[in-house]
Amino acid sequence: MNDTENRLRDYLQTKADTVPDTAQGPGPQLDAPSKRGWVPIALAAAAIGAVLVLAVPFLTRLTDGEPTVAGSPAALPTGPVSAGAPRIPYAVTVHNNPDNPLDTWWAVIQDGKEKVENPGVKGEVLARLGGGWLVMTGYPDPKTSQAAIVDPNGNVTPLGPTGAHSPVISPDGRQLAVAASPYGAKESRVVVVNVDGGNETARLDLSVPSIKLIGWNRDGIWLTPELGDSRPVSVWQPGAGQPREVEGLGGDLQVVRTSDVVVQLTANGGGYCAKAVTLGTKGPELKREYCFEPAESDQAAVYVALSPDGRTMVLSTRVAVDIPTGKTTNLAIPARYSGWTWNSAVFEDPATVIAVTDTRGVKPLDQKMFRCSVTTGECKTLLTANPNESLSPVRP
Repeated sequence: MNDTENRLRDYLQTKADTVPDTAQGPGPQLDAPSKRGWVPIALAAAAIGAVLVLAVPFLTRLTDGEPTVAGSPAALPTGPVSAGAPRIPYAVTVHNNPDNPLDTWWAVIQDGKEKVENPGVKGEVLARLGGGWLVMTGYPDPKTSQAAIVDPNGNVTPLGPTGAHSPVISPDGRQLAVAASPYGAKESRVVVVNVDGGNETARLDLSVPSIKLIGWNRDGIWLTPELGDSRPVSVWQPGAGQPREVEGLGGDLQVVRTSDVVVQLTANGGGYCAKAVTLGTKGPELKREYCFEPAESDQAAVYVALSPDGRTMVLSTRVAVDIPTGKTTNLAIPARYSGWTWNSAVFEDPATVIAVTDTRGVKPLDQKMFRCSVTTGECKTLLTANPNESLSPVRP
């Protein structure tokens, strides 16, 4: 099978194995009018950091002329968008909770018919993993920060060392990598552990004071220094020697573990450019560039999400871009829902994306979860957050 046939096969298999469940999980209600307190400090900090990252330009031009994509992949399947329950997990945060005064950790994980209340974990919910969900715990003390798995019974299994952050999952889902870079230390390290058992399988020591992990795909683990004006990206294959520095890429990338395509979003004068690249033997190879200027109604910062097959990038300006062809599709999310924050868009499958957004800056706040087709632009409202609660989509 070629790559296109594999993509189509995987998509159809996902569709065949999934029956949309119209029953909604406890907590958020379908299309119920609501308002929300205020954005968690952790999310606000992430948004500020993203704005700073977007100011970092590409260091070198990747290619000259119009990008080319080998082959002519078949179009993604189209069809009506379901209003059934989301097929990805999501976390619910309760605001103005005296037990969580900074609103910085979740109260409930909802995943289909499974509902798990927080067993005392202080941190984010990041992805499905190991029969449960990958979480971070230890907030706000970086010395006790640690990756862990919460299972459907609420049991917590720590993974990797304490003082770790920015966990990334291997392409096969069997391993987890974390960065350990204590504040004030002159060195950092990357630690790789097995999800089953937690034993360490690889380690990389670096003479860099602070690093973070971006993602892990077939090329390896993508990492970058957290400090400094110039933030080169490197790729390290566990078990190999030193990481390979990738010229022309810097700052935050979108990396998905199921594709070798990565996306860089950079500021460009009064607008932005989203560049999809793959890593070749001589460096990044440009597959698609999409430059635009946000409308005045859009938020100041712009974000991008990448589909699991690496074919589609979705921008928080409510535009989907097909990377092989360059075709753009406007998503029918009402313009008043402009409060799209970092990691608030997660793909259910290659053809549909879940976006959680709100009417930030307008009172009362109204947060909704939408399902959108990246091929037709049709969107349906799935959930409306209850008063004093917010929703965060979680990677499947």
